[in-house]
Amino acid sequence: MNFKLTNIALACTIGLATVSASFSAMAGEDDSSFAPGGTAIDHHELKFKNLKIVMDLKVKTIADVAFGAVTAGRIISHPGTQLVVIVEGPAVSAFAKKNYLDHQGTIDAWADLAQKGVHVEYCGNSVHGAGLLPSDMTGLSEKNPAVVNPGAYPTIANYESQGYEFVLPMLLEQPK
Repeated sequence: MNFKLTNIALACTIGLATVSASFSAMAGEDDSSFAPGGTAIDHHELKFKNLKIVMDLKVKTIADVAFGAVTAGRIISHPGTQLVVIVEGPAVSAFAKKNYLDHQGTIDAWADLAQKGVHVEYCGNSVHGAGLLPSDMTGLSEKNPAVVNPGAYPTIANYESQGYEFVLPMLLEQPK
């Protein structure tokens, strides 16, 4: 009985060694056989020039507003980019002057983006739906003030007619 157990243990050890050697070879210096298509080509630092983008930022939460700032910051880092961000949805109220202290870090990030040339527009319908007036909204920058527009869709269409490309970032659901 010991002889059978020893043989089984030896067979398992040889099998594990073989599997381990196979994975080691696949994950070694030449890992092209480990994954379909081999290794991705690294272009993460590639910069595009002279982009014209209108981004429709539909926001429900302050986390969505913060995500939008990160996304806009990455877009504006490309040289010569013209970026217009239309903020719409219930979280547009984060940009109300009365809520500034509650969301200061996020709104300051947007103010910095406005200083860098991002043009921010608040959807007039969302502002009205939140019970706010245009005069309730923060301007973000004296150099490049935010505006309350007549509505997201006609405004987006207007920018598209001027040659801007439409971008709609997909916001992920927050874990519960």
